[in-house]
Amino acid sequence: MESLSAERETKRPLADFPANIWDDLLTSFSVSDSGSDAYKEKHSVLKGQVKEMLMASKANPIENLKFIDALCRLGVSYHFEKDIEDHLNMVFSIRDLNDMIDDEKYDLSTVGIVFQILRQFGYKLSVDVFERFKYENGKFKEYLGDAKGMLSLYEAAHWNTRDEDILDEALVFSKSRLQVLASKSSPHIRERIKNTLKHPYPRGITRIETRQYISYYQEEVPHDETLLKFAKLDFNILQLLHREELAYATRWYKDLKIGSKAAYARNRIVECYLWALGTYFEPQYSRARILLTITIQLLTILDDTYDAYGTIEELDLFTDALNRWLPTAPEGLPDNMKCFYSILVDFYDKLEEEIEKDGRPGCGFHLKKSIKSLGSSYYQEAKWSNEDYIAMFDEYKENGVFSNGYYTAVAAAFAGMTDVCKLDAYEWISSQPKVLIASEIITRFMDDITSYEFEHKRKHVGTAIDCYMKQYGVSVEKATKEIERIITETWKDLNQELMRPYSTPRPILMRILNLTRVTEVFYKYQDSFTNPEFLKDYVVSLFAESIPV
Repeated sequence: MESLSAERETKRPLADFPANIWDDLLTSFSVSDSGSDAYKEKHSVLKGQVKEMLMASKANPIENLKFIDALCRLGVSYHFEKDIEDHLNMVFSIRDLNDMIDDEKYDLSTVGIVFQILRQFGYKLSVDVFERFKYENGKFKEYLGDAKGMLSLYEAAHWNTRDEDILDEALVFSKSRLQVLASKSSPHIRERIKNTLKHPYPRGITRIETRQYISYYQEEVPHDETLLKFAKLDFNILQLLHREELAYATRWYKDLKIGSKAAYARNRIVECYLWALGTYFEPQYSRARILLTITIQLLTILDDTYDAYGTIEELDLFTDALNRWLPTAPEGLPDNMKCFYSILVDFYDKLEEEIEKDGRPGCGFHLKKSIKSLGSSYYQEAKWSNEDYIAMFDEYKENGVFSNGYYTAVAAAFAGMTDVCKLDAYEWISSQPKVLIASEIITRFMDDITSYEFEHKRKHVGTAIDCYMKQYGVSVEKATKEIERIITETWKDLNQELMRPYSTPRPILMRILNLTRVTEVFYKYQDSFTNPEFLKDYVVSLFAESIPV
């Protein structure tokens, strides 16, 4: 082991990361009977009744779309995927769909819901449906004052693609109106406005959005009591599964004693699990969530090894070993880096074996390729930092699509999707398709903006802001605004890639979208992953508190 004196003499870029705050989380879980047979039987009966309601709503296409929207927001649409897909196909094929929606009897709230639910499932309904809510001079009508209409317009506008100016205008208009309406609305609408302005539904983490929407829906007059009960039961039953998975991942972390072996790194196993849950919450992805949670924690330690511990000489050895996939770490590394290297390589070797047994040969190669690419991109940044070199913005961006870790995270997310993610999916993601590049850019730049001040408290590689300032000779404020504009425009590119015809099966695209949504929640206002206090309320509501039924 490296001696204490030698360790003190080695100049390391250590970071003062906040400590883990969740040591007692599992002991705080409330007792629930939602795992009982009687509870599950009641759930099954209600599911049948809700399906009957879904089928009955088909008589009116617009009302059916509104019902599907409610199922999605309440977190239960996954039970009826085939029925929903079939009916949306039918509705979108209606020749006069735009004319039907243009009927004066449909208010802004309804039109916004229809627009959003179709785009949410990849059907690119024309933005012309919003034209009748504008004056001849092109401005939105000021009397469009009801909160539900504004909420609907605001959320729908987040599905915008490039050259859809009316949606850009709708965002500005509806946001300003919602800020005014919040103080004039009933308590549950006021809370919904606050949460929507913070994280709009199309960009929120699905389970968080579901937990919040259930509380809104039960205050609505009228609301369907059967649908509400089903949503509550479903949430509680899934919560039990999610708790078990989180407990498993926590035990894995503790049993390997990674915290003591890599004390320089962030222990974020709970936040990593929230990341995985944001990627897929459905019960069939239980094993996938555990694998992804462990992977993201390992990627966090890898990031901190390069960014907040290793010297450039050590990282040179580490990167070379990783690229050659050596079975053991080379001499010259401190014991903690050797230990972590062995854990990382062993995890990916076993994961490759597991995937081979699933009948998916060749996928392990791409998984390892993704982790090698990540290590190489981290090493590039470490060299820049060691040389006090600020890269040009374009140079930084090219490396940054890998150093954000999302290529590696998406590849890991595919590992547990045995139904659709075979070799062709890995070859597709390794080709860096447009949708992945968009996600990577959003992730890299959002992280850079919110962590800018923290990273400048120590020796650190230049962020996107520093690199933009260098290339274009502008101030911090100007660089930040321009990068925020790039993020906004890149979301439009991502939305476009989610429209039909799909470049790859929808479940694969949804993993990329959902991972990007996690970024939006984790990094929109601050680096909540590094500073877990900012995620505390979400963690408690999703794992520690069941919903009273």
